[in-house]
Amino acid sequence: MTIVTGGRYNGKLEYVTNEYGIEDREVLDMAEHEAAVTADLMEGYRVLYHLESYIRKAQSEGIDAEDVIMKYANGHPDCIIICDEVGCGIVPMSKEEEDAREKTGRIMCALARRAGGIVRVICGSAEKIPFAVSLDKA
Repeated sequence: MTIVTGGRYNGKLEYVTNEYGIEDREVLDMAEHEAAVTADLMEGYRVLYHLESYIRKAQSEGIDAEDVIMKYANGHPDCIIICDEVGCGIVPMSKEEEDAREKTGRIMCALARRAGGIVRVICGSAEKIPFAVSLDKA
């Protein structure tokens, strides 16, 4: 599994398509569908794009995003998950947005542990960051 993150409009999808030879038909843009529909569509795709959007929609639809994403990740060890960084920038004005950011962060931490690290794309430049610190309590 490969986890790619970075700021919005920083070239994450372009990096993935070039680096891994991904074709458009292999990418599910999770921002284009309701969460329930997206969960059904995931099986047919290698790349999940806009994870942060899916998590926000899933919360509003009462879907356990973490369960859905982890099941997908378990069944697709060669998948690529792309997520905008959501913890930086403007402080959320609503409780819903704050909750979505927290859930996104927790899911990304769990995925990074499984993947052994992340790829962070900034201005089109990729940096591979290994997962070196355990967040699990002993």
